[in-house]
Amino acid sequence: MTYGQPQYGYSAPPKKSKTWLWITLVLVFVLIAGGVAFTGFVTPGFFKSKLDTESRATPEQLSRSFVNGVAEDRVSSLWCKIRSKRSYAFEQTMAVSDGAQLGTPARQRAAQEYSATFTAAGQTVGIAMIPGDGGWCVRDTKVGGEPEPLPGIDAKPGPRPDVKTGEEAGNKFVDAINARDIPAALSVLCGKVPDTTRDGVQQIIHGEARYTVEKADVLTTAEQTILHLAGDVDGVPAPGRVETEDKAEGGPCVTSFSPDSD
Repeated sequence: MTYGQPQYGYSAPPKKSKTWLWITLVLVFVLIAGGVAFTGFVTPGFFKSKLDTESRATPEQLSRSFVNGVAEDRVSSLWCKIRSKRSYAFEQTMAVSDGAQLGTPARQRAAQEYSATFTAAGQTVGIAMIPGDGGWCVRDTKVGGEPEPLPGIDAKPGPRPDVKTGEEAGNKFVDAINARDIPAALSVLCGKVPDTTRDGVQQIIHGEARYTVEKADVLTTAEQTILHLAGDVDGVPAPGRVETEDKAEGGPCVTSFSPDSD
């Protein structure tokens, strides 16, 4: 054994700091979490709870579904088969609205009719709801307030009225439109008029129209009478025209109705 020889030792290299590694991992995590949150809650929004836009078993459910449908541009299944003319214009403007909020909850206003209001694009919109196939449906919309309720929703034509002239038949028809009486209006139509005419008459009644007869042209040779109307359809001034068949089987009846042109 020798003494006095120098001892050679080994010293470990200093440990590298992992600070930057942790910072990098945290940044990656934040970026991933942000991306997931954006796609989940913003677009396409798979974390969002889906709004109910289909329930219509009750007027309350239908009103909420309609408001949710406006917010998501999905109300096509909530309309009645025959609805007011102005509801089509509303559906077009609704697509550019910034969503909607329920205002006045559903409340009964007639024997078989409820109404509600909501706000959309800074405007108050009223809806009228009636029973339909598979539940309740929306028959009318009105910007600025609730639609006027119908006296009744029966769409079965009433008995043909006993009229002697085409002018009398035309006036009976105009009176029924003004009274918003669907069975009375349909009862004056000729049996051979197309379904589109019958549906169009109901469309006008589901809205709010008011007509006066300005002039009647009795065409004796053609066995026809033409009534020229001045009117207001859903708040918009519009002329109208009614044509009758004066020698029809069963008595004079209405063959044609133009609700906003003459």
